[in-house]
Amino acid sequence: MISVVLTLTLILFIGIGQSSLAQSQQVDSLFNEAQTLERGIYGISYVPNVIITGVTISSDKAISINLRYNGTGETSPPIIIVANALTNRAEQAAMEGSQALSEGWISPSSLTISVNGSSSLYDVNLVSVVATPYGSTAFQK
Repeated sequence: MISVVLTLTLILFIGIGQSSLAQSQQVDSLFNEAQTLERGIYGISYVPNVIITGVTISSDKAISINLRYNGTGETSPPIIIVANALTNRAEQAAMEGSQALSEGWISPSSLTISVNGSSSLYDVNLVSVVATPYGSTAFQK
């Protein structure tokens, strides 16, 4: 009787184990698919009246950005621009760089940000550029 119960328990355990393994593999497969980056180059500004009008890859390690200030104030605000580049390959680290612009930068403006990293920008899947307030004006409002 005990051997029958042990045998049934073992069969049940193996069946559950295989089912859990199959479910785990399905979850891993879905997770890996969700991690795929779609190709694109994007720019966004979180600074009122500052617009990123263009982002281009200008060399293996440089990103060119065009900005415009559309505000009614006399001077453009201080901002920091952060550029990141990501790839689908886990062995390659993200590339990144940044540049700060002081209050009163001339609009429209073109600048180039150098990025660090061992890869080339021509090999990445996603380039993002974000402009945010910089300095004491970032904490006002």
